[in-house]
Amino acid sequence: MLLRKEGRRAQKKLIKENRLLDAAYSLFIEKGITATAIDEIVKKAGVAKGTFYLYFKDKEDILEKLILKKSSEIVKKALQEVSSKEFPSPVDKFLFFLEYIIDYLSKNRVLFRFLKKDFSWVFYKKITENDQLVEIKKAKEMFLKNLNTNYSQEELEMVIFMILELVSSLTYSSIVNSEPAPIEKVKPLLLATIRKILEN
Repeated sequence: MLLRKEGRRAQKKLIKENRLLDAAYSLFIEKGITATAIDEIVKKAGVAKGTFYLYFKDKEDILEKLILKKSSEIVKKALQEVSSKEFPSPVDKFLFFLEYIIDYLSKNRVLFRFLKKDFSWVFYKKITENDQLVEIKKAKEMFLKNLNTNYSQEELEMVIFMILELVSSLTYSSIVNSEPAPIEKVKPLLLATIRKILEN
């Protein structure tokens, strides 16, 4: 009985937290982060202002958690696609994973504008601080464990970080600003370059 009551309480908390996150995302997209006040977020979420501070320290905190949540959702979808297919090599698997994310962000430009270039940061900076990011941890471990390269484990971790930084910033420039060219032209060259880096 007590466990059921605690379960219901935890579920209610999660619902309120998600309502706040959804409200913040909607307002950040519509008005911009700077122009959005916490009062507007709680009003849109239909909760008391004090409730906001049960889940988040301030606006920066909710923004950070939103970036983690949205990034985690994309990675989860990419991993589902990866696990449903066979690949000739771990490098092909990793490239498919990256291509799926690039294509997903190409189709969701509003989301990509919101994430800006923070997508790669999620993989390394916050991954160890948040146990909820199971998908991101899973992705990182899977690729670090299975890529057979001439790099040491420490070097490979740095190389993967550099690749994610490259993918994140270059695809952002290409998708949002068509610089140095539209993503259709950039993507094949980008993936071929990453293959060369990993098959050194």
